[in-house]
Amino acid sequence: MKQLLLSLGLGYLLLCLCLFMVQRRFQYFPTPALTLPGADQVSFRHGDLVLRGYVANPGQAKALLYFGGNGEQVEQNLVQFRQWFPHHSVYLIPYRGYGNSDGTPSEAGIVQDALFLFDQLNRSHRAVAVMGRSLGAAVAVQVAAHKPVERVVLITPFDSALNIARSLYWMFPLSLLMRDPYQAAALAPLIQAPSYVVIAAQDEVVPAERTQAMVEALAPSLRWSRVIQGAGHNTLSMFPDYGHTLQRAINGEG
Repeated sequence: MKQLLLSLGLGYLLLCLCLFMVQRRFQYFPTPALTLPGADQVSFRHGDLVLRGYVANPGQAKALLYFGGNGEQVEQNLVQFRQWFPHHSVYLIPYRGYGNSDGTPSEAGIVQDALFLFDQLNRSHRAVAVMGRSLGAAVAVQVAAHKPVERVVLITPFDSALNIARSLYWMFPLSLLMRDPYQAAALAPLIQAPSYVVIAAQDEVVPAERTQAMVEALAPSLRWSRVIQGAGHNTLSMFPDYGHTLQRAINGEG
């Protein structure tokens, strides 16, 4: 019996070690580059990396910096965002390791890039709003918590990637193992700018309690949250109410 318990214990420790080593393969799903002929390309050098993407409506006084979902090709939003936000230059810059951007993804690296991008845009625009979807919502929170953003819009947000992972891998000590926990709710009280939340009623990826916990954490800065009925996590942009809701948020409307 002791030998069996010892074998089981060693096997469990080995599983924990494997999870620690390969976890980012399960957490990030880099998207391939998307070429948009005729669209305005933009690039930013951050240290040894170059982040490459697109900008819609270049030359506007205000900017909107968008952070996409984990498996989202942010470039695909260019046509819609150009129409929805005509008074903003909308920047669609894939994360490091995504699209044509250099590097490999990690929370520390992605957040450093996001803060850097905000600083760059803040020098050339009168105001910068940030918007993030799913994983990008956690990135947008990091920026809004530390930078003077005009407003922050969170789409299908979660309070913590660690909490989501715990519901799936409850048998592992994830608080010790997880490298990139994205503890968004912990930073929410630092946000000074007006914040807005857009929720998919049928979200099958982010549990409702995780979104609700994030909404509650945003209470000091939250102006409103809106639920898009019938929408799923990945089908949200197919609903007409989605664009209208984002426009109201970016324009600061009730």
